[in-house]
Amino acid sequence: PGDAGPLVTWGLVVTRGPHKPRQNLGIYRQQVIGRDKLIMRWLAHRGGALDFRDHGEKNPGQPFPVAVVIGADPATILGAVTPVPDTLSEYQFAGLLRGAKTELVKCLGSDLQVPASAEIVLEGFIAPNETAPEGPFGDHTGYYNEVSEFPVFTVERITMRRDPIYHSTYTGKPPDEPAMLGVALNEVFVPLLQKQFPEIADFYLPPEGCSYRLAVVSMKKQYPGHAKRVMFGIWSFLRQFMYTKLIIVTDDDVDIRSWPEVVWALTTRVDAARDTLIVEHTPIDYLDFASPVAGLGSKMGIDATHKWPGETSREWGRPIAMDAGVRQRVDALWDSLGL
Repeated sequence: PGDAGPLVTWGLVVTRGPHKPRQNLGIYRQQVIGRDKLIMRWLAHRGGALDFRDHGEKNPGQPFPVAVVIGADPATILGAVTPVPDTLSEYQFAGLLRGAKTELVKCLGSDLQVPASAEIVLEGFIAPNETAPEGPFGDHTGYYNEVSEFPVFTVERITMRRDPIYHSTYTGKPPDEPAMLGVALNEVFVPLLQKQFPEIADFYLPPEGCSYRLAVVSMKKQYPGHAKRVMFGIWSFLRQFMYTKLIIVTDDDVDIRSWPEVVWALTTRVDAARDTLIVEHTPIDYLDFASPVAGLGSKMGIDATHKWPGETSREWGRPIAMDAGVRQRVDALWDSLGL
């Protein structure tokens, strides 16, 4: 009820910067403020905003071509929200997910390319120095965001399929639809992280954590301080995770998708002074009003792994485990007991 106006929630924004041959695909919400005007709410660290900045530096005063796709196939949508490495195009990543190349067509008014199967495509430009106040809107955090200035997208033409389907979503306190999408994306992140950090056993973004603000990682620990290396690796490897402000690292004997297991590790393997890492003045989500400055805040890592010599001088506890022979005997008795 407190939203500022109509909103395009699920538009896939296509851009290309002057220094990269590949196109960038991202999802940024767009407030409708006129017949042909929308506010492009992209954060300064996102691919579209970086392309816009680079274009302005190389072509001062020139409009920046933009296309917005509303309604695409699932692989393309997942590609747009996945923090793929900068060397890989979201269209290429979508092709990997789909198992077939993404079929693209050229826009009518620019050299940008959009999916051939798109339901609706908006073509236009962002003029230098044209901004407008955006918001407030209820967001995926469960709160209304503050009003901020963002660039204005001018729509020059609209193309669409016959009887197009308008794709939208809703956001609110998690778990909402974006949170469920985050659960699906979690399975994409795991192999990407494991390829870079083979010691990672599992990775989990709890939907209650607003899709990416809290991450839990299990790992095969190999040396003192190893958990902190993994924390910094996650924060720096994929662009999206620079906004993850809480990371909990456990051993691989902990099921990190079970909160009782995670809480057990936190309460038995963590010393507050030794195992808590605070990193200040780092990029943070602009929607995170808990940070002291918009877009800049702190991160916390918690090392809930067992401690090696050098990390503790005490004998470390040994977890209780049921004897394998007893387990097999009880399992064999179930049928005879009628349970």
